[in-house]
Amino acid sequence: MKYTALLTLAMFCVCSGNALSAAPASADQTPDQSYQETIKALPALQPITFKAAHETHQVLVFIDNQCVYCTNVVKNINTYTDAGLTMSFLTIAPGSIRDSVIADMARVWCATDKQKSLKNAMVGFLPDNDATPECENLIKAQSAFAIKNGVEVTPTMVVLDNPPQVFLGSLTAETILARLSAPSHK
Repeated sequence: MKYTALLTLAMFCVCSGNALSAAPASADQTPDQSYQETIKALPALQPITFKAAHETHQVLVFIDNQCVYCTNVVKNINTYTDAGLTMSFLTIAPGSIRDSVIADMARVWCATDKQKSLKNAMVGFLPDNDATPECENLIKAQSAFAIKNGVEVTPTMVVLDNPPQVFLGSLTAETILARLSAPSHK
């Protein structure tokens, strides 16, 4: 049941123009329309993106900075981008560590060099800057978006193909690409 909700993440949920709210797609929209609206809405959540030089797929990854498996994904970012996967990261703040994740990740999103700050934060080195209320609200919005769409496990990777494909855990680029090319995904 939860897996079904995850599969519809990019297709049936549309984030409104206000980055602090998300609303389900209306019943009269086609899956493709819902998917396109979601793709357009993602910039409001300001994901930290590592672009592949020769992109074959875009992957949205939900992480928290206290997740060992998430650290593995970020640490190996070059492996993913070299394989053609553009990786975009959003935060989910699990309930038991919500406040600390929001405070820590808001500092990352407030940093001047967000990519470097994310890499460092994932191995325990937070940026020296403070978090602004705007950055904290952004992290809360990212987490609300994730939770509303059934994301409960970190890392959760959503390949933004139409239809999207969801992978749970720290999978290698090769595993993702192999699963995407399997007959059941075509």
